[in-house]
Amino acid sequence: MKNHRLVVVGAGIAGLTAAYRLKRAGYDPIVFEQAGKVGGRMATDVVEGFTIDYGAQFLYDNFSLLANLIREVDLTSKFVQGGQTLSMLRGGKSRAFRADDLLSPLKSGVLGLGAWLRFGLLGYGKLATQTKSLPGNDITAWTRYDDLDGDTWSRSTFGRDVTDYVIEPQSNCFYFQHPREMSRVIPLVTTALMFFKQGKYSTLVGGINELPRRLAEELDVRLHSPVRSVSITEGGVEVATDQETVVADRVILASPAPVTRTFYREPSPIEKDLLATSYSSTLVVALATQDSYQVPPKFADLNGILLPEKERSPLVAITNEGIKERTRENNGKLFLAFFTGTEGLKRIDAPEDEIVAVTLREVEKYLPGLSEHLRFAKVYRWREAVARTPVGRPRNVARYRSGVNGSTRVFLAGDYMGIPYTDGSAETGQWAAAALLKTLS
Repeated sequence: MKNHRLVVVGAGIAGLTAAYRLKRAGYDPIVFEQAGKVGGRMATDVVEGFTIDYGAQFLYDNFSLLANLIREVDLTSKFVQGGQTLSMLRGGKSRAFRADDLLSPLKSGVLGLGAWLRFGLLGYGKLATQTKSLPGNDITAWTRYDDLDGDTWSRSTFGRDVTDYVIEPQSNCFYFQHPREMSRVIPLVTTALMFFKQGKYSTLVGGINELPRRLAEELDVRLHSPVRSVSITEGGVEVATDQETVVADRVILASPAPVTRTFYREPSPIEKDLLATSYSSTLVVALATQDSYQVPPKFADLNGILLPEKERSPLVAITNEGIKERTRENNGKLFLAFFTGTEGLKRIDAPEDEIVAVTLREVEKYLPGLSEHLRFAKVYRWREAVARTPVGRPRNVARYRSGVNGSTRVFLAGDYMGIPYTDGSAETGQWAAAALLKTLS
């Protein structure tokens, strides 16, 4: 191993990607993680034989960075495509569509003819051409679009229908945020990924946590080790935990922004600005039924149903986990219900039985009779679900990266430093590792 002491704080996908790349370059980084397991929001639980991904929900097959990592750690045989058909609620009616089928939103009635033509001509035509060469995981490649909020951009570009029945539901489902709260970079990247580049919903047999768990097997990960302070000194970067203090040559901070700002003692002005990033919240409720429950025919072959703001529900989505990947279920059916960001925050501290009661009331509208066959319900609370990306943050990330030089000893990574989904978070870790290695060379 090479003689530089390197530390990574955080064992989510950003931190593990960074540490893995450092390990491949011949170093032996220490990874400190405050939780008792790795993966962060790439989280999997197993309850009574049911496999529950209660954080990140899926991997697109065109997530290029994660696909490479999956191959490198020999998980290719577990990387599988699930169902590709979703349903959008419009006018109280469930309308099935596929993002990889250009005609599907029109045929199902998700969009009317005028809205569909506008989306096709401006989206599949103009925007797809403009963005086809841009990486779907590097936020700094999209800064030219960091000028408007997503709602203003979508309404002026596509009109009301596309905004209400394509852009808003995907923004709230992916990020638990309304498009008006984010730079248009984020809904544009997401729309490009889903519709223009026609990514296929995929996952890992055994749960999405299989990837971070496999990465961690090759690393020195120290669990139950919350970092209390990170200080730059003359001798290096001092990282203090409850158990030990390490003086490192270089450090990558890959924990969420609200956590990082509690222990990083002297951030620069641009670092301080980025660390001020706030997060949306949500609740995820797993509902497992007895095998006797008969899924309604309209829902039986769907990955899930999206519930737009126009339909006024505390939920934004309900997924059918057996369609996502059949081994998730164990002598029964498994569904996940997701609260919108607003409703999730409002109920984040509510008693579990109250949350379950609200969930069942809403889910019964689409899956009647489920409550009578309920085997168990489990609530997962995400106070810090997804980093917010207001107008200006993509440009700030680019400005931060351009300021890194040979004297930089602390590097920031994590979802608030990139596109806030798994492949984007991993890209921030890979960038941080590459930038760190460059300073050592």
